[in-house]
Amino acid sequence: MKALYNEAFRVRSYEVDPLGRLQVPILCKLLQEVAVTHAGMLGVAVETLLERGTAWVLSRMRLSLDRWPQGGDEITIETWPEAMSRLVVERRFALSTANGDHIGEVSTLWVVLDLDRRRPIRLPSEAWDRFHEFDIGTRPVKPARLEVPDPVERTLAFSVRRSDVDLSGHANNTSFVEWVIEAVPDEVWSRCDLRDLDLQFIAECLQGQTVESLSQLVEGADATEVRHQLVRTEDGVEVARARTMWQARRL
Repeated sequence: MKALYNEAFRVRSYEVDPLGRLQVPILCKLLQEVAVTHAGMLGVAVETLLERGTAWVLSRMRLSLDRWPQGGDEITIETWPEAMSRLVVERRFALSTANGDHIGEVSTLWVVLDLDRRRPIRLPSEAWDRFHEFDIGTRPVKPARLEVPDPVERTLAFSVRRSDVDLSGHANNTSFVEWVIEAVPDEVWSRCDLRDLDLQFIAECLQGQTVESLSQLVEGADATEVRHQLVRTEDGVEVARARTMWQARRL
């Protein structure tokens, strides 16, 4: 039996973009909220890890949607731990409408970070034992390599604000999503809907630092691809790379 958990949410007016779509970072915040709640129910809560100087950290996220939620829609997010190794836990999500129609899915990879050394460590024994009480695989997904923008066609700079920082002391993963999406050209964002987001988290960002969001547009026959890279301005370190896929809006 899998360890399943779900929550329902209604898309509020302040959560949509000017075209009436649920904002991408807001959806990622809802995913994070469901994951955090479920982790607490499983006995591996964020607060418990923080007391021991560790924290859950998202290392990869792949989001695919058949239909983007609109303002007023009610969506249900179901989540479960799918597989794990000694270093990585794969958590999946399924998104559906109020009447049960499937609209999307998400695969995420999580590691436990030692907050003093700022390095990933082996899963704590309590997490390992708890997850093994359920039906869970032993081979987390191994995502494909993402390409960086080459050449870079668009660059935006963002300062890491207090509101970007989470309980672990670094910029929350949803801020990375925001920085990525902002670098999508206006002509793509306004006439297309996001269908796929693949984001690799490489290094952390701290309050007061500056992040450059770089992008390149790659036109395809059926969809438009945008390649992304986030770089810390202070030292030139790559902190994330991503790929977004966009399709023409359905009328």
